[in-house]
Amino acid sequence: MATIPTTLSEPILVANLPLPQDVAAEAEEHCRFHGYTGSERVFIEEDFKLSHHYAGHFVVATAGPRGLEIHAIDLEDPDENYELRERLRAQGYRSILCLFPTPRDDPGVRLLTANPES
Repeated sequence: MATIPTTLSEPILVANLPLPQDVAAEAEEHCRFHGYTGSERVFIEEDFKLSHHYAGHFVVATAGPRGLEIHAIDLEDPDENYELRERLRAQGYRSILCLFPTPRDDPGVRLLTANPES
């Protein structure tokens, strides 16, 4: 699905994104199976939300006390991407991420785990 490259006027807080009940149940089961709690659970839930809402899209996000915040979707122009990252750094953001979430049902994709040995 093609989207118009967008720099958002207000960031999207990934923690506030909804999940369909079946995907939320899958995330819950994954966390329970691995014994994840606290920050590990937040990491997994954000991963599920990114995959569900933004699979196949390039997003620029920041990581901070509130969790992941998305600032742009599908920027194609490298100069625009660079300018956004510089603007975010000037605003005090230290963890600026360029992400390309993948579909969860893709057989070639393995879910990231908070503990790589799990």
